[in-house]
Order: sequence, then structure tokens, then C-alpha cells
Amino acid sequence: MTESNSTLRRSVHRLAVSAAGVVLLCALYLVKPASTALSFPEPLRSIADQVISVVDVNSVLVATVVLAVVATVRKLSYGIGAILLLCLGANLTCAAVRAWASDAPTVLLPSGHVVAVAALYGSAILVSAPRFRPVVAGLGFALILGVAGAAALVEPISIYGLVASLVVASIWWALASILMLYSPVAAEREALRPDTAAIVFSRHR
Repeated sequence: MTESNSTLRRSVHRLAVSAAGVVLLCALYLVKPASTALSFPEPLRSIADQVISVVDVNSVLVATVVLAVVATVRKLSYGIGAILLLCLGANLTCAAVRAWASDAPTVLLPSGHVVAVAALYGSAILVSAPRFRPVVAGLGFALILGVAGAAALVEPISIYGLVASLVVASIWWALASILMLYSPVAAEREALRPDTAAIVFSRHR
């Protein structure tokens, strides 16, 4: 199978993931399953308030700029577009879903805080170097869990609402990752194993 065919196949798979996410969201708000808000021990609420207060417009913008700088330093010109596509798309979709499904129970609606953090997490995965990706993935996953737990304490949200938040971010991550598949620099680097890349670097030195 040629490289172009492989890229096309992977693009189709990710486009299918994005389409499946859209269908899942539509089904959720058409069916509107009965659900109750998640509950946690009340003493944790003060900690949750602090966590949620950190995830605001300013912090999200700063994190987006930092990721864009990382993409620029790594010479991933497509990476900046992928970050903007993912972060803007996910957050705008979250707002659109909350407006479109305004008659749905509040506990079913996606959390803007969880969507924002999940979008930043996906962006970091897309532009991080392969050797740092396991660390980014682990820390990002822990961060999403923390923000999701804090959101459940501060906002009325159910497990369906949390799933909807992750689905929104996943839809746009799939689309942004398709863009990265066609990034020439990213494709070249992904084709090299870490040890091979080190050997090439040492030869140039």
C-alpha cells in the first residue's frame, strides 16, 4: 500500500469517527435519557471551585498560544491550523449544542470547562514530539479527570453530560488530526523511529 493510500485510509477512518460523534450527540439530545447529576463529598467543593476558576478564557487562550509556539518551533505549519481548528471548533460547538438543546435537562449538556481542557489536550497530542507524547498523554488524561470531577461538583452534570463533552472534543480532534496527516514535516517525522531520528541527528553533527 502506497503512502498516499495509507494517508487516505487513515483520513477516512478519522472522518468516520467524527461523523459517528455527530450522530451520537444528535441521538443523545433527541432521546434525552433520564439521568441525575453526579454527586461527590461536599468538602471537595472548595477545591473544585479553585480548579474550575483556573479554566477560564484567559488561561485557555494562553495555553493555545503556547501550543501554537510549540508548533512553530517544531516547524509544524499545519499544527497551528490544527490547534485553531480543534480549540475553536470544539468550544464553539459546545456553545452551539447548549443553545440548540436548550430544552434538554441541564445535566445532559456538555461542560464548557471539560470541552476546553479536552481540546487543549488533543492539541498537545497533535503537536508534541513523539518522545514526549506518553508524558503529555498521561498528564493530560489526569488533568481531564480532575476538571471533569471538579465540573461535576460545581455544575449540575451527569455522566451523559461528561460523555457529550468528550464527544464534542473528539469530533474536532478527528478533523484536526486529518489536517496533521497531510502535514509534510509531521509525516516525515512520524515515519522516523526515535532511534533512527537520533542516528540521523548524530550524523549531521
